[in-house]
Amino acid sequence: MKDQLYIQIIINYVESAKALRENTAAVTSFNGSIQTSDFESLWQERELIFHRWHNAAESLRKLPPEYMAQAVVEIEKI
Repeated sequence: MKDQLYIQIIINYVESAKALRENTAAVTSFNGSIQTSDFESLWQERELIFHRWHNAAESLRKLPPEYMAQAVVEIEKI
């Protein structure tokens, strides 16, 4: 049971890290006024993704060493 939880923590981190990178690219390439609802939506999404990534990172820090090694391998694939 713990194995599944540890693997899910790794998956959550990797998925949120990818989403944060994608959102960062969208924010930096935004070609409009930052006062539009489109940008506001993009920024709100960024905040949600960042909090998800931060929580996943906190969980990742609590993994046993053997799962940390597996996490590093998965992170390097991003």
